[in-house]
Amino acid sequence: MGAMIPSAPMPSPGTRPSEAPPAEAVSAGPAPVVHDESSETLSEARPPAWAPVVEILAYVALVLVADRVWGQGNRFADIEPHPFWAIVLLMAVHYGTREALMATAAASVALLAWHLPPQGFEQSIHDYAIEVLLRPMLWMVTALVLGELRVRHQQIHEVALGHLANARRRLELLSRAYGEMTVAKERLETRLAGQLRTATGMFQAARALETLDPGRVLAGAADLMAVALNARAFSIYRLQGDTLVLAAAQGWAAGASRAERFGPGTPLFQAVVGGQRVVSVSTEVGEAALAGEGLMAGPLIDPSSGRLLGMLKVEDLAFLDFNLSSLQTFTAMTEWIAASYANACTHAASQIEDTATHLYGMTFLDRQAAYMTEVALRFGFDLTLLFFRVNTDDLPADERQAIPAALGEVSRRVLRRTDLAFNHEPPGTQFAVLLPGATADGVVVVARKLVEGLSEARGYPVPCTTQVRVLSRADQLPSRTDQRGTPAEADLVA
Repeated sequence: MGAMIPSAPMPSPGTRPSEAPPAEAVSAGPAPVVHDESSETLSEARPPAWAPVVEILAYVALVLVADRVWGQGNRFADIEPHPFWAIVLLMAVHYGTREALMATAAASVALLAWHLPPQGFEQSIHDYAIEVLLRPMLWMVTALVLGELRVRHQQIHEVALGHLANARRRLELLSRAYGEMTVAKERLETRLAGQLRTATGMFQAARALETLDPGRVLAGAADLMAVALNARAFSIYRLQGDTLVLAAAQGWAAGASRAERFGPGTPLFQAVVGGQRVVSVSTEVGEAALAGEGLMAGPLIDPSSGRLLGMLKVEDLAFLDFNLSSLQTFTAMTEWIAASYANACTHAASQIEDTATHLYGMTFLDRQAAYMTEVALRFGFDLTLLFFRVNTDDLPADERQAIPAALGEVSRRVLRRTDLAFNHEPPGTQFAVLLPGATADGVVVVARKLVEGLSEARGYPVPCTTQVRVLSRADQLPSRTDQRGTPAEADLVA
C-alpha cells in the first residue's frame, strides 16, 4: 500500500492498441484485478477480427451492385468523391491503419480489376500510371494518416483506462486499509479502556486476598485471575495427601469433561507437583503434560516455607491474551495466591474456634486431646476420639464449601455440651470429635446421629466414613508416679 504505483508507459506510434500493456501490468505488486461496470463501459469492446473484412466486402459489393443496377457500369469512375472513399474513411477512423489499408486494397481492386481505362495515344506511361493509381494512392495516404491518428487515440485511451484502473485499485486498497485501521483503533481503544478497568479490578481483587479466611482467599483468587489474565475458565486444586483435588473453579461449561482430581500417576501431577514448574501448551513438554486439560498450570508454593499447597490451572483464554506476558503474570499469580492462602491457613489453624462453623481449630485438638487424656487416665473415665470424614470428591464445589458450616450446626444440635468438635486436616473434609465419658459403643451412636443430621441438613445422603480411637477406658486405672516419684492422685482417689 505504501509503494507508489507507476504510470503506464506510453506505447510507440507503431504499436497496435491490442499490443499495449494491460492495466494489470502497470500496477505495482500482486494487486487484484478490479472489475466493475464503469470500467467496462469506458473501454471499447473490440469486435471480432473478421468483422472489418465482412464490412469492407459487403460495402464494396453493395457499391458494385448499385453501379450495375442504377449506374453506368463504369464503377462510378467519373464520380467525385468516389463512393469507395466512405469505406476507407470509415475503416480509418473506426478501426485503424490496418483495416483502412485493407479497405484501400479492396476498393482499388474493385475499381481497377478488369476495368483499366484506355491509355491515350499522346499519353505517356507516367501520365497513364498517375491517372490509374491516383485514387488508390490518395486512399492509401488517407488510410495511413487517419489510421495512425486513430491508433494513437486508441493508445492514449488504453493508457487512460490503465491509469483509471490503477486509481480505482489504489482507492480500493486505501479504503480497505482505512477500514482495517479503524478496526485496529477501536480494538486499541477497547483494550485501553479494559486496561483501566483491569487496574481497578486488580486493586479490588487484591483486597479480596487480604483476608484470613482460606475460603475467601480462594474466592478472591478467582476474581484476581479473571481480572489480571482475562481468563475465561480456570481452576484451583489443593494437595490432599498425594492427590490434587479441585477446590474452586470458574467458567467451566456445563458438561465439560474436566478432571476434578489428579493422582500421582498423571503427567500433570508429575510436572507440577513432582517437577514444581509452570507448564503451558506453548511447549511440547507442557502440551503433553496438560493433555488437553488446559492452557497453562503451575504449582502453588508457599514462598516462606516452600510447602506445596496445590495447583493453579487456566483452561480457556482469548487467543490474543495467551502470550509471554500472560505466562509471566500467571507465574506471579501462583506465588501471590499461594502466599495469601498459606497465611490464611496458618491463621485458621492457630484459631481456637472458627467463627463461621463454631468448630475448634485442628491445632487446639492436639493440645486438648493430650490434656483430656491425662485427666481421663488420672480420674478413670472413658475418653474416645471420633474421626469423621466427608467424602467430597463427588460433590460440587459449592457443596464442599457448605459442608463445614452444616456439620458445625449439626454438632451443636446432636453432641453433648461436654463433647468438643474440631476441624481436622484436611480442612473442610475431615473432622474430629472428642467425647469424654463415651464408650466405643456410644461413639457409634454419635457417629450415626452426625451422619443422619448432616444428610438431613443438606437434603441428600452425604457419604461419610468414621474411625474411632479409644484414648482412655474407665476400667483401666494406671498406676503411675508423678515427676517427684510420689504416688499419683489417681491412686489417692481410688
